Amino acid sequence: MPTIEATPPLQLSADEQEQLRQTIEMFDVITQANPQDTQSMEILKEAYFKLGQVKDGLGTSRRLADTYMDLSQFSGALLEYEFILQQEPENTDVIAALGQVEEKLRASQAESIKSSGGDASAINLDFRSMVMDGGNLMATKKTASADRVTVRGSVDSASIAKQLSGADDGNDALAKFLTQHRLVQEDVLAPALLAVRKRNGARQEGQPSASLIAELVARGGVELENLLNGILNRSKFAYLPLEYYDVDRQIVKMLPESVTLGRLIVPFDIISRTMMIAVANPFDALGKDAVQQLLDYNIQWHLSAPEAISKVLTDAYRR
Repeated sequence: MPTIEATPPLQLSADEQEQLRQTIEMFDVITQANPQDTQSMEILKEAYFKLGQVKDGLGTSRRLADTYMDLSQFSGALLEYEFILQQEPENTDVIAALGQVEEKLRASQAESIKSSGGDASAINLDFRSMVMDGGNLMATKKTASADRVTVRGSVDSASIAKQLSGADDGNDALAKFLTQHRLVQEDVLAPALLAVRKRNGARQEGQPSASLIAELVARGGVELENLLNGILNRSKFAYLPLEYYDVDRQIVKMLPESVTLGRLIVPFDIISRTMMIAVANPFDALGKDAVQQLLDYNIQWHLSAPEAISKVLTDAYRR
């Protein structure tokens, strides 16, 4: 989880300020529609602080802390409450909330030690050590897997292109997910998957890859909105309507074409040390791993409509 210091606003250009305002407007709508979307709340909070709107940033931080509490993610709540107290040390409500979350963390850690046969009286009270571990389907951290993550610059685009050439593109995993959750009928899914395999096998350099989701929609087997909603509801992935986002093509080009065009993976914004990336297939594990090898950023992943991703790529590469 990224952390922020409430420093004075940066000297931003007019374009940067406008981009941040668009980010705030979009993610405010997303968080209102999905009150437990902590990932989007993190982005909204950082955008407020970067624009210098400290009061709104602290308000979002409080919403985020309370949401973490509701979700029993006590370590995340702890960091948010402590951050607020750094700016508002006399906030009695937050002081009380901080005491509650510390008690819950003690109880949780004690229970964990008991269940593992350890000594509950020898509890390590350094709760912060539990906070920053690992990643999940929606977010990965640049230090999450030291044996796999490589700082940008030590891996070149050519080696990544070779690594991805002919490799599993995640469509089989996506198809399996759609079948298991009965989101698409098998008689529609099977020929669509074969068609996508054939098109991607014959894909020329510089052309975008074919999307299984787009193919299913084109064949009339399912409506795009219903399919995306089905994936989101069952995977707990985050969604972003990329078609409404003003994407800087220089950010898109921070990844090589073997990743962007070859896997329909598009970086679309950077806030602090976090890069936000849209994908057409959230189950493309190899593509996501290649991104993390190339970028020295925390990554937040978003599912977007394949057509919206293709349009961003067309605009970025002037094709």
